[in-house]
Amino acid sequence: MVGELRITMSHVIGGLIGLMILGVIAVVGFTVAYQGKIYPGVSADGLYLGGLSRTAAEQALATQAAQYVGEKLSVNYNHTSLTIPIKSLAVSYSNVGVMAALDYGRQGSFAAQVRDRLRALFGRSATFADYSYNDAALEPSVNTVDAAVVSPVANASLGFANDQVTVQPSQAGQRLDDGLLIKAVESQLATMGAQPITAPVYLITPSISADTLEAVRSQAEGYVTGPLTITANGATQSVSQSQILSWVDPTTATNQTDLPLNPLTSFYPQLNSAPGVNLTLDPTKVGEYVAALAGSIDQPAQNAVLSWQNNAPVVTQASHPGLSLDQTKATQVIMTALNQAGASRTLTLPTAATPATVNETDLPSLGINTLISSGNTTFPGSSAARITNVTVGAAKFNNVLLSPGQEFSFGQLLGPVGPAQGYLPGLVILGNEETDQYGGGLCQVATTAFRAALLAGLPINERSNHSYAVSFYTAPYGVPGVDATIYYPQVDLKFTNDTGHYILIQTSISGDSLTFNFYGTKTKTGVIIPPHFIYGTTNAAQASETQFQRQVLNLSGQVIKTDTFTQYYQPSTDFPIVQTSNGA
Repeated sequence: MVGELRITMSHVIGGLIGLMILGVIAVVGFTVAYQGKIYPGVSADGLYLGGLSRTAAEQALATQAAQYVGEKLSVNYNHTSLTIPIKSLAVSYSNVGVMAALDYGRQGSFAAQVRDRLRALFGRSATFADYSYNDAALEPSVNTVDAAVVSPVANASLGFANDQVTVQPSQAGQRLDDGLLIKAVESQLATMGAQPITAPVYLITPSISADTLEAVRSQAEGYVTGPLTITANGATQSVSQSQILSWVDPTTATNQTDLPLNPLTSFYPQLNSAPGVNLTLDPTKVGEYVAALAGSIDQPAQNAVLSWQNNAPVVTQASHPGLSLDQTKATQVIMTALNQAGASRTLTLPTAATPATVNETDLPSLGINTLISSGNTTFPGSSAARITNVTVGAAKFNNVLLSPGQEFSFGQLLGPVGPAQGYLPGLVILGNEETDQYGGGLCQVATTAFRAALLAGLPINERSNHSYAVSFYTAPYGVPGVDATIYYPQVDLKFTNDTGHYILIQTSISGDSLTFNFYGTKTKTGVIIPPHFIYGTTNAAQASETQFQRQVLNLSGQVIKTDTFTQYYQPSTDFPIVQTSNGA
């Protein structure tokens, strides 16, 4: 028995050795047969390359790629399809995939090589891919599909019709899975495939269903037992039940626990149930209603109108307090009434008087105690129409009060310019010509205000000179430069009251002379160093460039700032008069 067993084992061992020898012979023969060739079962970029040399494989891949880029991909969605020309994606295939296919079974440890060759010998496939494409070129197609398949998710909602609360059903939403679509396209490109792609979409479930709102319908009905009647400042308006219901927000009441749910659901079934809904009044929505209501109730306070008389400011028109709705308290009043069952639905909202900033009781605090600057221009020879426009325009700035830190905007303070305001047509420079416009001559007013601001030492924020040198604005310097044009809103004159006190502006006309006086607290002085020509002459028909400086001095006479103003003037002949004007 023992001898027989030994003979059997020796046969087995001999057989195994024989099989190993045969395997080695087969692998060696397989290796020799595919010397310099890609092993069977190996593909690159979707193209089968088994048995091909590197050169043949590269040629085959190039041929296949050239043919493939002329094909198209199709993405199916909503019973239609989008065609994507593969050429538009700038797809390119390198020889890296061929090299990887050729290296298969020839790289790594001896055992790994034997394993890979045996896999190839017995038909186990291996695939490689190396390609690139312009992902930005794919984005418009993805966006097109996304826009077509998307549908909004809508929670169930409350409504009010036929004197009762209604529940509008929910609607599931749909979105395109952009990432999966891009991966599907890339999968086709990696294998030079052109199989139709079904756009991957996913559904979005509403968080609030009709059933959950039905469960709280009675609570909603409590908010809308009737309309609200609201009174503020003697005016009454009604808030409809539908509007009240729009202030009610349904929010999900989720069940949360730190413990695993599965062992507990048999004991606490509610943990497995759909989340409920809580109804609450949204204070933001109520506040938005109150803010809109305040717009019709609030009345701004009117400052006292001042004038400079006998070296002091006097009140020429009394101030009037304003009125404002207390929006915070009003919101609370409405919220309280709606949240309390049986509460009165007739509400009076709180208002408060707001005093005028400038009133009869605080004139000394304004700091208007002296003349701080005086700007002047003259307009000899102006037509009656131009004089009218200068007079009407200057009156707009008489008794104007600038608060500390306020920016003066000439155009904003001037307001509309037309026949209704008393203006007449007069010549203005508009574009590359002179033409009739209502208010021609208002630049005389702007230039005078500019000079007063310069002499007060105020910072100039915006100012433009005229397109050509106008004779009215050369005096008293004899050289153009200290002028300001206005064509609001494109062109404006702006400066800031940085004195820390109020400034009262007074305007006056005497003959052909216009004056702007600024009254306030003198904290500094502006000195104009007269303009000079950089080039050109006083002949307005020739181009010229001028420059002047404004020095700002403190009360001790020290220069604390110097501003330089440079102006370029085109020849006046570049601006022909295209229409006969009533003014000059």
